[in-house]
Amino acid sequence: MNRGFKGLRRRMFAEDGLWLVLGFLVFGVLTLVFAEKYQKDLRILAVLEMVFAVVSCVVGVFVARRKKQVLLERLESFSFCTEAATRAAVLTFPAPMVVTDAEGVVTWYNARFQLMLNREEMFGEHLQDLCPELQFSIFAEDTDPVPQNFSYRDKDYLVTGKTIPVLRQAGETRLVGIYFTDLSEKKQLEKKLADQKTVVCSLMIDNYDEVFKGTQNTNHGSLIAEIEHCVNSWVEKGEGVSVRYERDKFLILFEAEKFRPLWEEKFPILNQAKEISQGNRIPVTFSIGVGQSKDTLRENEALADAALDMALGRGGDQVVVKSDVGFQFYGAKGREVEKSTRVKARVVAHGLRDLAEQAERIFIMGHSNADADSLGASVGLFRILRSLGADVYIALDRERNHVQLSLKELLCQEEYSQRIVGEERALDLLKENSLLIVVDTHRPSIVEYPNLLNRCENMVLIDHHRRSEDFLEHTVLSYHEPYVSSSCEMVTEILQYLDCDKYLAPYEAELLYSGIYLDTKGFTFKTGTRTFDAASYLRKRGADPINVRRIFSNDMELYLQKSRIISSAKIYRDNIAIALCTEKSKDTQLVVAQAADDLLNIRGIEAAFVLAEAGNRIVISGRSLGTVNVQVVLEKLGGGGHITIAGAQLQSERLDQAEEDLKAAIDEAIFG
Repeated sequence: MNRGFKGLRRRMFAEDGLWLVLGFLVFGVLTLVFAEKYQKDLRILAVLEMVFAVVSCVVGVFVARRKKQVLLERLESFSFCTEAATRAAVLTFPAPMVVTDAEGVVTWYNARFQLMLNREEMFGEHLQDLCPELQFSIFAEDTDPVPQNFSYRDKDYLVTGKTIPVLRQAGETRLVGIYFTDLSEKKQLEKKLADQKTVVCSLMIDNYDEVFKGTQNTNHGSLIAEIEHCVNSWVEKGEGVSVRYERDKFLILFEAEKFRPLWEEKFPILNQAKEISQGNRIPVTFSIGVGQSKDTLRENEALADAALDMALGRGGDQVVVKSDVGFQFYGAKGREVEKSTRVKARVVAHGLRDLAEQAERIFIMGHSNADADSLGASVGLFRILRSLGADVYIALDRERNHVQLSLKELLCQEEYSQRIVGEERALDLLKENSLLIVVDTHRPSIVEYPNLLNRCENMVLIDHHRRSEDFLEHTVLSYHEPYVSSSCEMVTEILQYLDCDKYLAPYEAELLYSGIYLDTKGFTFKTGTRTFDAASYLRKRGADPINVRRIFSNDMELYLQKSRIISSAKIYRDNIAIALCTEKSKDTQLVVAQAADDLLNIRGIEAAFVLAEAGNRIVISGRSLGTVNVQVVLEKLGGGGHITIAGAQLQSERLDQAEEDLKAAIDEAIFG
């Protein structure tokens, strides 16, 4: 018999003996009292003694039967698993095991369970009191409970259980059998194997050509040596190995356990690279892609390459870690470096021409709520493709956009009035061999018509925004350059390489020019030599800066609203302005963007955010002088953009709550 049942019997017999001794003591005391008081009439004493004896017998029989019933119930509880065929297996079960009633009261357990809890007696106690973190209700209520993980005294267990019906004299009742499988050694082995996995890092010097072009030839050797020393010092700190397989690329391998401290430090190598000084006028910046969650070296290499592409697509000067939980970003505090070479623009131009010749019909589509850059790039591509003889259409919502004035003038041209189409018309015109060109966005979630995107198999991407996790994949041609000022600048360069300038009308040149003007904030933000080259080319083709300025002019009401927003701004963290727009307006997004731009004119303000209600959404416009990365801030809220210009939209939030969310995102992204 199990030790637990022996203990139960001992307690029951001890209680019966206590009742018997107590009865004799009371009986003896009463006998003495009555004998002294009723010496002359012994008949009364005899009657009283007889009555007490009867009562004592009745009570004793009742208590004995109750004890017997309890003992039988305990034995019945155990009998479900102690039939002759299973008794030995249950008693010698190698894992901790416990049986409870439906309420969780312990009715049986084995020696392993005693050893696990380091307890001797547990009968009658609630299992939930013994193991507070165990979710007993899962096993008591579910017909097919899912095993759960349970940790107790530095050991890990997999807990499995099941409810078992038991027939008794009083009817059917339920018992719950639970057993614990010790996974501690398995978990330790898994951790050891995980620590020994190989982490693959792909490191690239972002601005190799620009750095060496601005450095005297006599210093090139020392500059290369300093760069390699910076990389090797970081690798040695993690006891890894590295190889420089191209002039600007390194392949680095770490053990996961050794790489973890480098990860926790948030990659100071990014700042160390900028401190390299060997006569170079441009600071050296690194982009690093890390793959570390897969089992094989080849899989982690693929993750590292994808992470490096993400880092470069976001402007470089950062580390991107690709793991099972997605992308994680570190750094990204510097501005994008303009590439002086136009080789990629030429390659894309010729690739686009080849695709246009093969496509039966072509559609050009930008992002929802089209702006001047989206419209201008679409018009530029339309002119290129029409000059190549392609059957091309622009998919654009004529009502819901921010270019009403420009669009109205454009629709006066007969060619465009027939070829700027809505979603329904575009889907009707779609053919099997159609080509879709997506401009000024790389995020499938914000394109003008998602249904058109989903139904086109062949796609081309032309965009300049810093890459986000929501990226348009599976394109036949991708031209994604985050260092470029605007999509209109990219399209202008393509137009020049395909010799289509003779077909470009002055009003089309102005739309391209206005897109550059908008995204550079009047040629003040994110402008390089190629930006001014593109603007100069468009000026020669008839673009009038005065007309462009007129497109972006405001009426008095909008100007006053913007002034009220600026006057309500508050300073956060000493150098960040936050303002709320509480007034309703049909040009809400335009006014918040302009207000954010103007807030940067205040001395001491390095970044500005303006929030406003737009329908059931909260729109946020962020601007920066470059020292604060507004993109990484608004990415925390589901937005994106560039280091100096970014935006976000929050669904169904109050304006005050959105402000608190924005402050939390600033704290996490910049000061965290």
